[in-house]
Amino acid sequence: MHRSYRVYSLSDRIKARKIQRELVKVDGVKTVKFSEDLKEMNIEMEAGKISAVMERAVNICHRISYGCELRYKFI
Repeated sequence: MHRSYRVYSLSDRIKARKIQRELVKVDGVKTVKFSEDLKEMNIEMEAGKISAVMERAVNICHRISYGCELRYKFI
């Protein structure tokens, strides 16, 4: 399952790479990609693990880049 999220208050690419490396280690996550402007993140994950993955993603983003927020992007 593929989900897109708006990313707010992510300051630089180094932090984005750290977030990406940690998220790929989360159970159920297949791939994580950020847009060029760091304002969107796409996560491919197993369908049954969406809520667990997103809880971890929010915590990881906030810990690495203080104030960073994720919001689901409705298409």
